[in-house]
Amino acid sequence: MKKQLFANPDLCTGCNRCSLICSAKKEGAFQPHRARIKISNFPLRGYSAPSICFQCPKAGCLEACPTSALYCDSDGVVLMNEDLCTACGACVAACPYGMMEQGANGIAYKCDYCDGDPACVKECHAEALLFEAGNSELFQLKSAQMKHRTVSGTTADKRHAMAENLMKKARS
Repeated sequence: MKKQLFANPDLCTGCNRCSLICSAKKEGAFQPHRARIKISNFPLRGYSAPSICFQCPKAGCLEACPTSALYCDSDGVVLMNEDLCTACGACVAACPYGMMEQGANGIAYKCDYCDGDPACVKECHAEALLFEAGNSELFQLKSAQMKHRTVSGTTADKRHAMAENLMKKARS
């Protein structure tokens, strides 16, 4: 069975080490706003939630791309061919989780699992991020997170809405 990225917000400490290492690996600088993983922190409520790309089986970003710049590899990971991206932003708008973004040049970017060796997972000492084949508990966790879709708003709005919903569920 192929490995997937799983996030457990109940274990996240909000340290942002994952977003720092991601941006360092992908951008060559510590720029967490350019990371492929994002952390929503609610410090006054003592809660943090990582937002990850779920590599959706029916990926809206993939379907929205008019140039086929986005494609799926044999493991089901949605990847980007930057040479084909026209910076139209259709994929960004189509992602209900806010995990597609555009750089200053307009080119879209997203998580690609670091070619099967996610740096964020290695850096997460709280073990809130896992990269494995998964089990029924992890798939239930992922399924519960994927139910929190948002069709409108900015990428940050979508991530924040999902994190708030996860926090409410965790506190009920």
